[in-house]
Amino acid sequence: MSPVQLRGVTLGEGRTKVIVPVTASTSEELVAQTTTLAGVKPDIIEWRVDFLDAAPSPSAVLEAAARIRTAARDRPVLFTFRSHHENGNKPITPDEYHDLNIAAITSGLVDAVDVEHRFERSVGDAIIAAAKNAGVPVIGSFHDFTATPPVEELVRHLVEIQERGCAVAKAAVMPQNMGDVLQLMEATWTMTSQHPSTPVLTISMGGLGLITRLSPRVTGSCATFAMVDRPSAPGQIPVEELRPILELLDAHLT
Repeated sequence: MSPVQLRGVTLGEGRTKVIVPVTASTSEELVAQTTTLAGVKPDIIEWRVDFLDAAPSPSAVLEAAARIRTAARDRPVLFTFRSHHENGNKPITPDEYHDLNIAAITSGLVDAVDVEHRFERSVGDAIIAAAKNAGVPVIGSFHDFTATPPVEELVRHLVEIQERGCAVAKAAVMPQNMGDVLQLMEATWTMTSQHPSTPVLTISMGGLGLITRLSPRVTGSCATFAMVDRPSAPGQIPVEELRPILELLDAHLT
């Protein structure tokens, strides 16, 4: 496996990393949320840019990016514009998605970018190529907010994300029953044991999928998401409730 370095944080090596999103609509709120998060000390801050009122204007977003970079201190910032197609907060055209992500990559203000695997292929490939050229890791992501695909399909999507050159392969799916949760966990274990070229990050969402947020080390998922203030996806729990559980499991699974 090729671990991924984001400032002082290494994905794919050591303990489970905690990612906490910020979902501010204004630059002022963004600074306040990020300053609060820096005190909580998550491993990575995910900036959900699709919640920002001024997005997807690259110039306005980069102004906000400079402010979140300062407020985050030494915490890595993951830049994510989640599209409407994958339950994001606002629509974005392919050209806007391309220009916004390229602007973030070349700005030097973010430490990684999220690229949706099912977004228009040529646009995603261009962003991935630009990120690789700039030395910015890409988290390739696949989301299904209605169902959990079969294990074979989940593995196929994650392998495709690896083959596109993404540094981390991510899948977040919605379970209808505990069998679906186990399918996601089996797909994760298959990836980490049979396709270990990159770290994987997987989540089964909602209350049913909570166990996958609490025990990523069991199947090999490199990180998990928690919240401060409000969640960015169904099933996220407060970071202060998550940390003791992760520490307990990490202590026994090392």
